Amino acid sequence: MEGSFDKQKKRGSWGWLGGLGALVISGLKYIPSLLKLGKAGGTLWSMLLMVGGYALIFPWSFSIGLVVMIFIHEMGHIWAAKRKGLPVSAPAFIPFLGALITMKRQPRDAVTEAYIAYGGPLVGSLGALACYGLAVVSEYEVLYAVALIGFILNLFNLLPIHPLDGGRIVTAISRWFWAVGLVAGLVLILYTFNPILILVWLLFAFQLWDSFVSRKESRERSFRVDADVDPERFRWAGIMLPSEGHFRKLPFLQYCSLEGKEHCCDIFYPGIGRIHRVTGYTGLFRNFQLSQTEVFTRQDGTPRVRMRLEAQYEPGTDEAMLRKDEAYYRVSAKTRLAFGAAYLGLAVFLIYMLVILGRFSLNGSMVVS
Repeated sequence: MEGSFDKQKKRGSWGWLGGLGALVISGLKYIPSLLKLGKAGGTLWSMLLMVGGYALIFPWSFSIGLVVMIFIHEMGHIWAAKRKGLPVSAPAFIPFLGALITMKRQPRDAVTEAYIAYGGPLVGSLGALACYGLAVVSEYEVLYAVALIGFILNLFNLLPIHPLDGGRIVTAISRWFWAVGLVAGLVLILYTFNPILILVWLLFAFQLWDSFVSRKESRERSFRVDADVDPERFRWAGIMLPSEGHFRKLPFLQYCSLEGKEHCCDIFYPGIGRIHRVTGYTGLFRNFQLSQTEVFTRQDGTPRVRMRLEAQYEPGTDEAMLRKDEAYYRVSAKTRLAFGAAYLGLAVFLIYMLVILGRFSLNGSMVVS
């Protein structure tokens, strides 16, 4: 297929939705095989779904290249997190929005947060540079477009707007960059009307308001979790199963494991022992209680007791959208200068590459399959 974007036929909204539906339905048959691959299968499936979504708008060659650029960027975050000893999830790709990874344990300080955030744009920029090199050697025009979009994506992520990478990197330089990002983001919105930028900026503005302007007195919230328990444990202990509406307070223990430094909360039932463990919450639990009990049978015929547990939970400082504790942001002057030079240096490099590729256009004939 040849020609520029503006020469492509316009598709009606129903046709677009129909194409997306056909793509999803046709891909369902591959889910069992992909799921056997574990985390890699989920990542691969979401990547294929994103490629298919972009292919409804762009040619296949460009769509694949775009997703590869995003993948390389995310792998940069994973590489940086591994170097810091922080476990992370596999990348999850969201069509038309991007991709993300989740950290199973939050960084201890701004330097670690900035290091992991910087890994994405750094490795992503190297990936875009390699793509540009391949384009020069092979003279395959679509690679120029893929390299161009790679440089644009990584430069966009350097905006000092939380939760973009730039908003996390500047925590190790100066949080005053957030004010710059707030103003610069608004200017870019007025200039581009980019819906993704609008969404990110609104989220960032709310984070700033909630963290530094809002005067909410209590941050406690309700917490609920279901614990599935083997009924034989009650029989062995000589204790009757609690009735459906039985209500009672339960003892619990919060601690942080020494090995993995994982925050845990164990909930106990008197005479039975531990019935559930909650992980990943660094805040403070209060007043765990049993509020409802249900006896049911699993599909394999195994009887279970489902116990609804409720508590009040006050999130930890590291669970806030924007942390306010000064100890977290304590960074030496030398480290601030190093991150500042790396941050501004990468931004200048990306702008330079965009100038070099300025003669190319994403609307040109190079973006063809």
